[in-house]
Formats: sequence, structure tokens, C-alpha cells
Amino acid sequence: MDKIIIKDAYENNLKHIDLEIAINSFTCVIGCSGCGKSSLVYDTIYAESQRSFLEGMAGNIYNQKLMNKPKVGKIENLRPAINVSQNFYNMNPRSTLGTLTEISYYLRALFALVCSRKDIIINENIFSYNNPKCYCPNCLGLGVESVVSEKLLIPEEDKSLIEGGIVFFKGPPEGQQQKYLQALCEHYGIDVNKKVSQLTRRERDILLYSKEKIRYKIAYKEGKRRRQHYVDLQGVVSIINDKMSQYGEYKTKMPYSKYMEKIKCHVCGGMRLKECSLAYQIAGLNYADVENMELFRLYAWLKSLGNDNVEHSKRVDAFQIINTIIDRLEVLLSLNVGHLCLNRSVTTLSGGEIQRIRIAKQLNCSLKDIIYILDEPCKGLHFRDVKNIIWATRQLVNDGNTVIAIEHNRKYIDSSDYVIELGPVGGPAGGYILSYGSKRGGAANKFCFKKACISKKFLELNDIVFRNVIHQNVTIPVGAVTCITGVSGSGKTTLIEVIYSCISSKTNMYCAKVDGVTLFKRVTWLNQSPIGKTSRSTVASYLEIFDEMRDIFSKTTDARQLKMSASFFSMNVKGGRCECCQGTGYQKIELNYLPSSYIICQECNGKRFNEDVLSVKYKGHNIQEILDAPICDIIDLFSENRKIYSILFSMVELGLSYIKLGQMSMNLSGGEAQRVKLAKALGRESRGNNLYLLDEPTSGLNDKDIEKFERVLEALHKRDETIIMIEHNMDFIARNADYVIDLGLKSGMEGGKIISEGVPESVFENKKTSLYGYTV
Repeated sequence: MDKIIIKDAYENNLKHIDLEIAINSFTCVIGCSGCGKSSLVYDTIYAESQRSFLEGMAGNIYNQKLMNKPKVGKIENLRPAINVSQNFYNMNPRSTLGTLTEISYYLRALFALVCSRKDIIINENIFSYNNPKCYCPNCLGLGVESVVSEKLLIPEEDKSLIEGGIVFFKGPPEGQQQKYLQALCEHYGIDVNKKVSQLTRRERDILLYSKEKIRYKIAYKEGKRRRQHYVDLQGVVSIINDKMSQYGEYKTKMPYSKYMEKIKCHVCGGMRLKECSLAYQIAGLNYADVENMELFRLYAWLKSLGNDNVEHSKRVDAFQIINTIIDRLEVLLSLNVGHLCLNRSVTTLSGGEIQRIRIAKQLNCSLKDIIYILDEPCKGLHFRDVKNIIWATRQLVNDGNTVIAIEHNRKYIDSSDYVIELGPVGGPAGGYILSYGSKRGGAANKFCFKKACISKKFLELNDIVFRNVIHQNVTIPVGAVTCITGVSGSGKTTLIEVIYSCISSKTNMYCAKVDGVTLFKRVTWLNQSPIGKTSRSTVASYLEIFDEMRDIFSKTTDARQLKMSASFFSMNVKGGRCECCQGTGYQKIELNYLPSSYIICQECNGKRFNEDVLSVKYKGHNIQEILDAPICDIIDLFSENRKIYSILFSMVELGLSYIKLGQMSMNLSGGEAQRVKLAKALGRESRGNNLYLLDEPTSGLNDKDIEKFERVLEALHKRDETIIMIEHNMDFIARNADYVIDLGLKSGMEGGKIISEGVPESVFENKKTSLYGYTV
């Protein structure tokens, strides 16, 4: 059997390991976070494959250095590698499921072909949402528009105007906003002490929608200074619309955007295209109708198309396109994402959905003899969906490829041909091969249910209407741990978004009534979004402690003698940073049609700063030494600074003591990134009565890492904090949940219904729930 032979790998914390990986097989790499999995799979195998390919290209005529060589003696029998990572940075709202899978490209070609006539030849671009000549001029092809929301302007109808009943006018008594409100009310004869709920329809319309622009002189205080000038009195909605129109495409970034909500475009009704494009139909459906179908319905519709729907001369080409789309849909359906639509924006997909779509794309690829690197392919998946990922992985191997996967899911690991376990711990003390051999045997499921602790206070949401969650009521215990469960697409994230909206904005935008909002001082939502997209984002900057650290350095004797302010220790402004790499320590190599690569800066050798800055010491360490040291080695240096020490202590508690503050955020594993987010949120001082919303907090963690997180969870529970989390790990749910809300086994518009809620044991025993019959 051919094997990839790795000799003397010592990248990061790897301990000069030797290893052989079977080709045309499925190998899982396992171990606790920071043990060296990514160092072996990504920083050694994938990096060397990429480097060899790039530097061996005929276009590299000058034999220039495009990537740093991994720290490894040699690798034999290496193949080209493709990375299917969990990090996905395409946040463009124009990117959809259809564009990501390229199905939209084939669908536009189908419509152009079938709808063309001898006297009218149709170009496929007529159906593109990105074509200015054909997309809706109001929403610019996005299908949605932003409008001012009355609910966001008036979260509490029982408040008087003077108390901030219309929050836009809320402010100090002598401030500009209050004086504007008083002038508006005086002109129209409205009592400012009236509650919003007591306003007549006419008074409410004036305060919100009046466009008269009455010239009026107001006097107000701005800080300690008094000002006066003329203003045009009009309703608050008119004010916001005028302001937003000035900002054009940047309006979502302006302060007024907090009063806006996205609704279906009133011009195109969410269809995105002009009527001239929607006039063309196949079997009675226009292009937007087809893109708005759930994938399993689209599959059935394409299968139903026959000769009657296509002119005789076009049938060969048309059915070739149709069969290509059907082949791609079959793979997507086999991976259980049939509840999605082609026009679904990529930004709204869950991590698990994106991961399966990207794997499906590879299954439709005709490449052979490739090494596929899969980074936690089961992340974000319900246990019922894992079998689909196992099937997809086997398909890649059966097609003549090699799969190397980093994974923590027991069922997936047990399905592999070989398992490499690294450890024994994360950080500098890890990086050893603990075992290497054939797959492990599965363990039996023996749940140990927590003794539920349900409080007498509850957050209640009645008649929720948002996306696929329609007319549902939910009750959540305060001061307890609640898990929201269900298969992918069942409405878990939608439910969390409704809860977050209710608490953060103090409104009930998506439900008829909310009780219990005032029980919380603050809400923190930790979702699956990446914490850094560029080399400029570091762990220190994400944790928001680097400003404090720079301030500490600027107050040292060395810095004062050299007249260095805090900005000299910044990686983002000129002064003390290395200008060659602009403070990143790396130089970015842009490559056409391939991902960019980074090499260590040749000028500063990765030190980020100039020699003068590096000469400044705090407790014997310069700024770069602190950024490059594991947190466990530098935490005591900041014991006198409560903010820095508290956050670093949270990092240690969550098992991230080996992480370096100067590490690029984009290079963190999924499990590390999730815990860094937790450390940032939990490191802030708190006296209880907070709400934490967590999106799959155990994803990317092995059993040892989960134990550390459970200890933090218990500490939060003792402080009477309320935790609501989306979770798929059944053992973790049983051990830690006080309450479970299950959304069942159906996805998309067939899902969105609360099947069962209550103490974990009762939900697990309900045959209609997604938790029943769990098997690894």
C-alpha cells in the first residue's frame, strides 16, 4: 500500500514526529485542542503540498519564495491537497447557495436556452441578480430593503414621550434631542408627558411621519456649552429617511441603522428581478420562482420536465443542463440540506450547512488522486446527519482520493480506516503521537442526567413569527441552563435570534408578547462567525486588551525617556511598527486564482516593531516577547491590571493557556475560536442577571476540553446567570441542561415547531423529538 511518509515534523509544538498515512484511505486525526492536530494536518501536510505546487509552477520563472517551508525533514509521496475548512469568510449578501454551488449558473443557462425564440435570443445575464439592467432598481437585486421600524423606535408603549417613549428623542433634559421633541410637541399641541399608548392616531402620525419641515429655533446644551440654531421640525421617520438617503451604500454602518429592519422589497416582492426578466417561464414558473423552491421541490420539478416543455431542436442541450443540475442536487439532498433554497444568502447559513455544501461541491468534482483535508466535517451537525457526512467521505475515497480529517465526533471517528491521536495535552507539552492504528471501537450510550434546577422566574415569548418559526410560544427558566435542540434547519438559530432581539432592543418585533425582559442586565450572543479575517486581527486585539497593554508600555521609564506614546506600540499606525509588513510580522503573497499565502517578513523577521520599540521593557519583557509567549507564561505580569488579568484568567480556565496573544485570529481552530469568544465575554466583571446565548459551544472540542468548559458553565450557573445554547452533543446536554427545547426532525418550512420542552430526561424519552434513539 502506498503511504505518505512524514519524517521529523516539528512545526509549532510537534515533537519531531515520524508518521505514515495510508493513501486512498480515510484517516482521522484526534486529540485535545492545541495538541498539534492543525500543526500536523494544515501547517505541515497541507502547507508543504501547497508550497510544492506553487513553487513548481511553470509561471514561477524566477523561482521566488511564495511560502515558508514547513518545519519537517521531508515528506514522501505527497499529493496535491484541497482544504475544506470550517472557516468561510464570504460575507457578501449577493453570494447565495446557488452561486456557491454553481447551480444558478446552469439554471440561468437553461432559462436562456428554453425561452429563446428565433426572433429573440436571450442572454443568460437577463436572469442575474447582479445585472444592473435587469435587477430590481429599488433593492438592487437583493430582494430586501431597509425601512424604519416603529417597534424599534417605540419599544415600550407605556413610557411617556419625555421619558423616552420614542427612543430617538431620548437624552438629557437640556440636550438637543429632548429640546427638538419639546419644540415639535409645542408646535402641534401635543402633551410631552403623555404615554405613547395614549397618543391619538393623528398625534402619533405627526411625531413619526410628518414631513412639513417647520422652521424652528431651539436652544440646548452640548456638554457644558450652550448652543442655539434653527432646525426643520418633522417626524422622526422622516428625519431618519433623510439622513439615511445621504449615506447611500454605507447606510447600514450609520448610527440610524439601529432603527431599521429588513423587509421584503415592496417593488419586486422579493423576486429581485424586473418584470421583463420574470416574464420568461418554464412550465409556468419564472426564474425567481425556481430559485425560491426548497431543493427537494426543485429536484422534483426538474425531474417532471418533459419534451412538452422544451422545443424539439433544444432538447439535447436542455436535458444535458437539467441532468447536470439534478446530479448536483442529488448530492446536496443526500447530505440533508434539501430544506434550503438556491436564493438563500450564504450569510444566513449555519456552519454545518456551509460545511456540507462545500463537501457536496467536492463530490461533484472530477479530480482524482487528491488529498482532501476536512476540518471538523461534523461540526454543527445533529447526530442523525453524521451518517450523511460519513457517506460523503467514503465517496471521496471510493473515487480514488485520500481523506485526512480532524474530528471529535465519535461516530465519524469510528467509521474511519485509521486514527492518529496526538497529545497528551495542548500547548508546548503536547505534540506527541499517542497512538496510530485502525479505528477505535464505539462506546455504549449511558446518559447521566443532571438534577434539573428550575427557577421560579421565566422569560416568556408568545406567538413568535420569524422565518420558519410560526406562531410558537416558548418559556425559558431564568438562572438556568437551557439547550435548544433539533436537526439542521429546524429553526434553532431563528429562535435564538428572536430571543436576542427581544432582550437587546427591548422590543417584541418578532412575537406578540414578551415577559421577563427586565430580568436581565445584559445579553451576550456568541455565534459561529469567525473572529478574524486578516493577518491584522490577533488574539490580543480581539480580546480588546491590547489598548491596555500599549498604555502600560507607554508609561514605563524606557518609553518616557524615548518620548513614546501608546501609539508607538500599535501594529495599526505608523511610528513604531515595521513598515515593510505594517506590523503583522508577515508579508502577504497575492496569487491569481489561488488563496493568498503569508511568509515571515524579511525585514523585521516577524518581530513586527522597530528596534527602538523593542528596547522598551515592562517587567523585563518587550512588547513582542509578550505577544509571542504562551498566556500561561505572561499572565502574572498583568496581575495588577484587573481587566487584562480577568480575561487572561478566563483563557486559562477554558484550556487556552498555550495560546499566544500575537497569534493571528484567522489561524485559530474552530474550538479555539469559540472559547476565545467565551473568554472575552466571561472575562468581564459581572454580578449576575446576565443572559448568555451560545451557538454550539462544544463544537471543535474533545472530551477533555468539554470538561473544562463544563466547569466554567457551572461557575456561571452559581452566579445566577442564564445560559441558552444551541447544542448537538447529547452527552453534554444530558449532563448540563436544566431545561431542553426541541424543534424536532423536520427542516425548512416543515420545521420551526416546538415539539417538546421540559427537563432533559422527559424530552429524551419523547419519541417525536430529535433526541430520541441517540446512537453514536
